[in-house]
Amino acid sequence: FFQTNSKAFTAKTSCVRRRYREFVWLRRQLQKNAGLVPVPELPGKSTFFVGSTDEFIEKRRQGLQQFLEK
Repeated sequence: FFQTNSKAFTAKTSCVRRRYREFVWLRRQLQKNAGLVPVPELPGKSTFFVGSTDEFIEKRRQGLQQFLEK
């Protein structure tokens, strides 16, 4: 979810969906250009998750949010 007051955007709020592989691509691009600056890890892509699918998705979403914030 994205919110802005900038006049450059006609919509004040928007939502963007991204696939996990797009975060993998972004991390690789950051690593190429980061030099000595460490790039945060992505949350795991475990196929052996114990628990509900909704729980796994929410945990991964939170991990991806932390990745973006770092």
